[in-house]
Amino acid sequence: RHANAAALGMRETCPECEMDIRWIFTWFDPDLERQAAESMFEAGATVVITGADTPGPVQVAGERGLYGVGYDSRNACDVDLEHCLTTPYWNWGPEYVSIVTDMMNGDFVGEDIYFDVDSGSLGLLGFMEGQEILPSVPESVIPQVQDLLAQMEAGDFTRFDVFTGPINDNKGEEIIPAGVALTQSDLEGIDAELGASLGREGCTICMSWLAEGIVPDAEIPQ
Repeated sequence: RHANAAALGMRETCPECEMDIRWIFTWFDPDLERQAAESMFEAGATVVITGADTPGPVQVAGERGLYGVGYDSRNACDVDLEHCLTTPYWNWGPEYVSIVTDMMNGDFVGEDIYFDVDSGSLGLLGFMEGQEILPSVPESVIPQVQDLLAQMEAGDFTRFDVFTGPINDNKGEEIIPAGVALTQSDLEGIDAELGASLGREGCTICMSWLAEGIVPDAEIPQ
């Protein structure tokens, strides 16, 4: 999901750009994260984005005078504010308050919780109220980012809008037809058998593909 969303966003401002992937199969391995970033830059990348938990890839970007996007923490850019473009991060406070309030009122029901930016639980470093945009962000894309973020904060653009067709895969085949949006089960890759055990429909366009913009020879490991 993250890689596909990143590729689709990349193509919004750079239609000719391509994104490659390095699979590291872990949320936390500082050495492996750095190695993956170094491999990307050695292959010709100018920007690296990570889905793991350390700022190592951003640090590698700075060491090479190139650019990185952090992940997970608003502090991910602290290692090199000059070469870090931004980082999406969690703000767990609102979700914790909601859960504890429900528990205190006797209304809590254990469930698979997903939320969007309008919950107040997600942020984008440099673009939230009271924050300064980081110096390496191109001025030309700032209004576009601010406009889309405003839509997200208002609840007018959600994770389902990100994956509304038409969308092709990285082989050029149409995956999501025009006007069709993925379901939550699609986003999570919940098949029919698992969906039945969870009491919901299984996926019909399961997230087992890579989006256009990702290099054609990239594949999801089996």
